[in-house]
Amino acid sequence: MLRQLMLSKKIETLRNTLNEYLEEETKLITRSEELESAIEEVKTDEEIKAVEEEVEELEKEKSELKEKKSKLEGEIAELEGELEELNSKNLPTLKEMKEEKIWK
Repeated sequence: MLRQLMLSKKIETLRNTLNEYLEEETKLITRSEELESAIEEVKTDEEIKAVEEEVEELEKEKSELKEKKSKLEGEIAELEGELEELNSKNLPTLKEMKEEKIWK
């Protein structure tokens, strides 16, 4: 029972983090759209260089976020599997154990 509660709490915390990553992803999409506009407007070599640097930074951030999301989704799936396994075993509750005199 306690193990299930702990796993549920961990899953909840990880899902909250995943939601933060999804919000961050939305911000990166907005930045990407802004950079598309900036690319259309560049006129000088300096502007081109500045936009190129921004594009490289954005791509790096997207890649890092994708990796973090993937890792987190794997952790969540693993914990959910553990929780499902524990729940399927139908472990007796503390009350049931006391009634059966397994637990004093």
